[in-house]
Amino acid sequence: MAQTTLDFEYGGKNYSLCITAEVLRRLDRNAVIANLQQHPLTTTEDLFVAAFEPKHSSVSYKTRKEIYGEFKETSEDGTLLEVLLEMVDEAKQAISPKGNVAWRVTRA
Repeated sequence: MAQTTLDFEYGGKNYSLCITAEVLRRLDRNAVIANLQQHPLTTTEDLFVAAFEPKHSSVSYKTRKEIYGEFKETSEDGTLLEVLLEMVDEAKQAISPKGNVAWRVTRA
């Protein structure tokens, strides 16, 4: 399955951000995904900052927030939140059960 990435150049460096299954697990444990409806602005920032982890983990938190602050809100591909949520959905599909094993419940 192809993975959506958010690609850009900032400060003379190329970046390719993505959200992997491991990043999604961490975001879920920290309730970032659950808070989306109540806090869409901070959730967008949290997802953006987390998307550095797979390929650019050495970029400091301060730099990640600085880059986020310089981003345009929309492009021809949708809003930043829409693209980040697309990446979240792909990671969610990667960790969801595949449906290959039938199961049943037995209650005594």
